[in-house]
Amino acid sequence: NSQLIPPHTGFPAITVPMGFTYNHLPAGLQIVGRLFSEPELIKVAYAFEQATHHRRPPKKFK
Repeated sequence: NSQLIPPHTGFPAITVPMGFTYNHLPAGLQIVGRLFSEPELIKVAYAFEQATHHRRPPKKFK
């Protein structure tokens, strides 16, 4: 999750779960889009989540 490029450029960005580290900590993937490409960015993020199934609810919510 980079706080360097998107905020300063105005490019939209979204972060999605991409798995876990060796220490079982969640890891995220940030996808940056072109200006005013929010609808496409959301579609790409949703497709990634549906294809990978990396998002898991915390154990107490199962």
